[in-house]
Amino acid sequence: MQAKKAAQNNQKSVKRDKKAKMISIQDATCRLIEKKGYENVTIRDIAEAGGVSIGLIYKYFPEGKFDILKEISYQYTDELLMTKKPEKVNFDDFPGYIRNVINNMQQYWKDNSSLTKALIMTALLDSEIVDEVKKMNFKNEYYKAVSEFFCLFKGVEIGDRDPAEVLMDWGIAVKGVIICDVIYSLSLIRSKNP
Repeated sequence: MQAKKAAQNNQKSVKRDKKAKMISIQDATCRLIEKKGYENVTIRDIAEAGGVSIGLIYKYFPEGKFDILKEISYQYTDELLMTKKPEKVNFDDFPGYIRNVINNMQQYWKDNSSLTKALIMTALLDSEIVDEVKKMNFKNEYYKAVSEFFCLFKGVEIGDRDPAEVLMDWGIAVKGVIICDVIYSLSLIRSKNP
Protein backbone atom coordinates (compact mmCIF):
# COMPACT_ATOMS: atom_id res chain seq x y z
CA MET A 1 0.00 0.00 0.00
CA GLN A 2 2.80 2.42 0.88
CA ALA A 3 4.60 1.59 -2.37
CA LYS A 4 1.48 2.58 -4.30
CA LYS A 5 1.30 5.93 -2.46
CA ALA A 6 5.00 6.55 -3.10
CA ALA A 7 4.47 5.85 -6.81
CA GLN A 8 1.53 8.27 -6.89
CA ASN A 9 3.60 10.96 -5.16
CA ASN A 10 6.43 10.42 -7.64
CA GLN A 11 3.97 10.82 -10.55
CA LYS A 12 2.70 14.09 -9.05
CA SER A 13 6.28 15.29 -8.60
CA VAL A 14 7.10 14.52 -12.24
CA LYS A 15 3.98 16.37 -13.41
CA ARG A 16 4.86 19.42 -11.31
CA ASP A 17 8.41 19.25 -12.56
CA LYS A 18 7.18 19.15 -16.17
CA LYS A 19 5.03 22.22 -15.58
CA ALA A 20 7.91 24.02 -13.86
CA LYS A 21 10.21 23.24 -16.76
CA MET A 22 7.65 24.45 -19.30
CA ILE A 23 7.23 27.69 -17.35
CA SER A 24 11.01 28.07 -17.17
CA ILE A 25 11.22 27.68 -20.95
CA GLN A 26 8.44 30.21 -21.54
CA ASP A 27 9.88 32.74 -19.09
CA ALA A 28 13.35 32.39 -20.60
CA THR A 29 11.90 32.88 -24.07
CA CYS A 30 10.12 36.08 -23.03
CA ARG A 31 13.20 37.49 -21.28
CA LEU A 32 15.41 36.73 -24.27
CA ILE A 33 12.96 38.20 -26.78
CA GLU A 34 12.77 41.37 -24.68
CA LYS A 35 16.56 41.59 -24.58
CA LYS A 36 17.62 40.37 -28.03
CA GLY A 37 14.52 40.42 -30.23
CA TYR A 38 12.70 37.34 -31.50
CA GLU A 39 14.84 36.80 -34.57
CA ASN A 40 18.08 36.77 -32.53
CA VAL A 41 16.93 34.18 -29.99
CA THR A 42 17.93 30.58 -30.61
CA ILE A 43 16.69 27.39 -29.02
CA ARG A 44 20.18 27.00 -27.55
CA ASP A 45 19.82 30.44 -25.89
CA ILE A 46 16.45 29.43 -24.45
CA ALA A 47 17.83 26.13 -23.15
CA GLU A 48 20.73 27.87 -21.40
CA ALA A 49 18.56 30.65 -19.93
CA GLY A 50 15.84 28.21 -18.86
CA GLY A 51 18.22 25.63 -17.39
CA VAL A 52 16.93 22.82 -19.61
CA SER A 53 18.21 20.79 -22.53
CA ILE A 54 17.52 21.55 -26.17
CA GLY A 55 15.93 18.11 -26.51
CA LEU A 56 13.50 18.88 -23.67
CA ILE A 57 12.42 22.08 -25.40
CA TYR A 58 11.62 20.16 -28.57
CA LYS A 59 9.86 17.47 -26.52
CA TYR A 60 7.44 20.04 -25.06
CA PHE A 61 7.47 22.45 -28.02
CA PRO A 62 8.12 20.37 -31.18
CA GLU A 63 8.01 23.38 -33.51
CA GLY A 64 10.49 25.46 -31.52
CA LYS A 65 10.22 29.16 -30.73
CA PHE A 66 6.89 29.70 -32.44
CA ASP A 67 5.39 26.76 -30.55
CA ILE A 68 6.55 28.34 -27.29
CA LEU A 69 4.96 31.64 -28.29
CA LYS A 70 1.69 29.87 -29.16
CA GLU A 71 1.53 28.33 -25.69
CA ILE A 72 2.29 31.69 -24.09
CA SER A 73 -0.45 33.29 -26.21
CA TYR A 74 -2.98 30.62 -25.16
CA GLN A 75 -2.21 31.30 -21.50
CA TYR A 76 -2.35 35.05 -22.07
CA THR A 77 -5.68 34.67 -23.88
CA ASP A 78 -7.11 32.55 -21.06
CA GLU A 79 -6.02 35.15 -18.53
CA LEU A 80 -7.19 38.08 -20.62
CA LEU A 81 -10.59 36.59 -21.48
CA MET A 82 -11.01 34.93 -18.06
CA THR A 83 -12.09 31.68 -19.73
CA LYS A 84 -10.66 29.63 -16.86
CA LYS A 85 -12.43 31.79 -14.25
CA PRO A 86 -16.07 31.93 -15.37
CA GLU A 87 -17.16 32.50 -11.76
CA LYS A 88 -15.63 36.00 -11.99
CA VAL A 89 -17.53 36.93 -15.16
CA ASN A 90 -20.93 38.64 -15.26
CA PHE A 91 -22.59 36.83 -18.17
CA ASP A 92 -25.40 39.43 -18.17
CA ASP A 93 -23.03 42.27 -19.18
CA PHE A 94 -21.20 41.51 -22.43
CA PRO A 95 -20.24 45.18 -23.11
CA GLY A 96 -18.78 45.45 -19.60
CA TYR A 97 -16.87 42.24 -20.15
CA ILE A 98 -15.38 43.58 -23.41
CA ARG A 99 -14.37 46.82 -21.63
CA ASN A 100 -12.57 44.69 -19.00
CA VAL A 101 -10.82 42.67 -21.70
CA ILE A 102 -9.56 45.86 -23.38
CA ASN A 103 -8.46 47.33 -20.04
CA ASN A 104 -6.66 44.07 -19.21
CA MET A 105 -4.90 44.20 -22.60
CA GLN A 106 -3.76 47.74 -22.04
CA GLN A 107 -2.49 46.92 -18.56
CA TYR A 108 -0.64 43.85 -19.81
CA TRP A 109 0.99 45.85 -22.57
CA LYS A 110 2.00 48.58 -20.12
CA ASP A 111 3.47 46.01 -17.73
CA ASN A 112 5.26 44.15 -20.54
CA SER A 113 6.09 46.97 -22.94
CA SER A 114 9.54 45.67 -23.92
CA LEU A 115 8.24 42.21 -24.76
CA THR A 116 5.20 43.65 -26.52
CA LYS A 117 7.34 46.00 -28.57
CA ALA A 118 9.72 43.19 -29.56
CA LEU A 119 6.86 40.92 -30.61
CA ILE A 120 5.01 43.64 -32.52
CA MET A 121 8.18 44.64 -34.35
CA THR A 122 8.88 40.99 -35.15
CA ALA A 123 5.36 40.47 -36.46
CA LEU A 124 5.72 43.55 -38.64
CA LEU A 125 9.17 42.69 -39.98
CA ASP A 126 9.39 38.90 -39.99
CA SER A 127 7.37 37.23 -42.73
CA GLU A 128 8.03 33.81 -41.15
CA ILE A 129 5.88 34.78 -38.16
CA VAL A 130 3.06 35.89 -40.45
CA ASP A 131 3.36 32.61 -42.38
CA GLU A 132 3.25 30.58 -39.14
CA VAL A 133 0.13 32.44 -37.96
CA LYS A 134 -1.55 31.76 -41.31
CA LYS A 135 -0.87 28.02 -40.84
CA MET A 136 -2.49 27.90 -37.40
CA ASN A 137 -5.65 25.83 -37.05
CA PHE A 138 -8.29 28.17 -35.64
CA LYS A 139 -10.84 25.36 -35.48
CA ASN A 140 -8.95 23.36 -32.86
CA GLU A 141 -10.32 22.44 -29.43
CA TYR A 142 -8.81 25.49 -27.74
CA TYR A 143 -10.66 27.97 -29.93
CA LYS A 144 -13.83 25.89 -29.76
CA ALA A 145 -13.73 26.14 -25.94
CA VAL A 146 -13.20 29.92 -26.11
CA SER A 147 -16.10 30.33 -28.53
CA GLU A 148 -18.37 28.24 -26.31
CA PHE A 149 -17.39 30.54 -23.41
CA PHE A 150 -18.67 33.54 -25.38
CA CYS A 151 -21.94 31.74 -26.00
CA LEU A 152 -22.59 31.78 -22.23
CA PHE A 153 -23.31 35.53 -22.32
CA LYS A 154 -26.94 36.59 -22.09
CA GLY A 155 -28.17 37.62 -25.51
CA VAL A 156 -25.43 35.81 -27.40
CA GLU A 157 -27.21 33.13 -29.37
CA ILE A 158 -25.68 31.34 -32.31
CA GLY A 159 -28.43 28.94 -33.32
CA ASP A 160 -27.02 25.98 -35.21
CA ARG A 161 -23.80 27.73 -36.25
CA ASP A 162 -20.43 26.24 -35.38
CA PRO A 163 -19.12 28.03 -32.24
CA ALA A 164 -15.66 28.31 -33.87
CA GLU A 165 -17.18 30.20 -36.83
CA VAL A 166 -18.96 32.54 -34.42
CA LEU A 167 -15.68 33.21 -32.66
CA MET A 168 -14.00 33.96 -36.00
CA ASP A 169 -16.80 36.37 -36.93
CA TRP A 170 -16.59 38.01 -33.53
CA GLY A 171 -12.82 38.25 -33.87
CA ILE A 172 -13.17 40.04 -37.20
CA ALA A 173 -15.67 42.45 -35.65
CA VAL A 174 -13.36 43.44 -32.80
CA LYS A 175 -10.19 43.41 -34.88
CA GLY A 176 -10.46 47.17 -35.29
CA VAL A 177 -10.62 47.62 -31.51
CA ILE A 178 -7.54 45.49 -31.03
CA ILE A 179 -5.64 47.33 -33.77
CA CYS A 180 -6.50 50.62 -32.07
CA ASP A 181 -5.28 49.13 -28.79
CA VAL A 182 -1.98 48.09 -30.43
CA ILE A 183 -1.55 51.62 -31.79
CA TYR A 184 -2.28 52.97 -28.31
CA SER A 185 0.32 50.60 -26.83
CA LEU A 186 2.90 51.65 -29.40
CA SER A 187 2.26 55.28 -28.51
CA LEU A 188 2.90 54.40 -24.84
CA ILE A 189 6.15 52.69 -25.81
CA ARG A 190 7.23 55.71 -27.86
CA SER A 191 6.39 58.11 -25.02
CA LYS A 192 8.56 56.06 -22.62
CA ASN A 193 11.43 55.91 -25.14
CA PRO A 194 11.60 59.34 -26.82
